[in-house]
Amino acid sequence: MTSAERVWLWSQPLVAVLAAIGGVAAWVLQITGDVSALPTLQALVTGSFVLPGLAISLTVNHVAVMQRRPPRLTVGEKLLLVVEYALVVAILAISVSPDLLFLGYLLWPLLIATAALACWTMIVNTLRSRHEPLAGSPEHEPELSSVS
Repeated sequence: MTSAERVWLWSQPLVAVLAAIGGVAAWVLQITGDVSALPTLQALVTGSFVLPGLAISLTVNHVAVMQRRPPRLTVGEKLLLVVEYALVVAILAISVSPDLLFLGYLLWPLLIATAALACWTMIVNTLRSRHEPLAGSPEHEPELSSVS
């Protein structure tokens, strides 16, 4: 496995951990009643719901991909992750401005849909890869018809 493949593979748990930390921090701030660190309603929603959901989704993705032999992402899965990561960055960037709440309403569902599609794609691709016979295995060899 190349170092680039390792970066792609381990980007999901890294982003999942960062999202989980952000989500837990938002929950702790709410429990303690100190939501002043969350400057907008959008930051509160992003921290309380979007980031924890993202952490769960990326964790499921990583577990699914790790079941592959070798554990590699397809080009389509990498593209979905690029879109997902770009949406996360955009949502975090606009979360500090109360004037951009409408944009948050547009980006949250887009992120959720992209994350769900990525998760579904990685699970389906993993299931397919586990049910395909490996090259060189007896199931992969073509049957020869017997001539009597």
